[in-house]
Amino acid sequence: MLGFLGSDEKCALLKSDFGYDEVINYKTSTDLPQAIAAACPKAVDIYYDNVGGAISDAVIGNINFHARVVLCGQIALDNSTDIPMGPRLQPMILTRSVCMQGFIVVNYQSQFNEGRKQLGLWVKEGKLTYKETIVKGFDQLPVALLGLFAGENIGKMIVAL
Repeated sequence: MLGFLGSDEKCALLKSDFGYDEVINYKTSTDLPQAIAAACPKAVDIYYDNVGGAISDAVIGNINFHARVVLCGQIALDNSTDIPMGPRLQPMILTRSVCMQGFIVVNYQSQFNEGRKQLGLWVKEGKLTYKETIVKGFDQLPVALLGLFAGENIGKMIVAL
């Protein structure tokens, strides 16, 4: 399993606490496509895309035949005033017979209770672990939000009232 993070501290955490095989610091990597190819010499079979942008371009360039892509977010483009031009991904998706599907959590609203029960069980059993950064005080909401986008959090950013 390969993960992408923006600090060496977070990269170490993914390997030590969450069992990732490889991690790439996308802020310090000088060649993302080459780093992905080195980490995944047989190419990428499943890609959970929550970021978009240059990371996704690099992953799709290393995508395997019959791979699956779960498209959940595109935060790299959220604050763009214009959509930057990137590689045209459709030829790679077509010629490698890749299945790409959008995933919007509200599409599964009817299964929320079932999901909560299963996720709760996995947390209780230690199969699902997490980290949190807690900022105290409603007045700190702007600080927490800016910290989130600057990558200052470890895990979920929470503002406690």
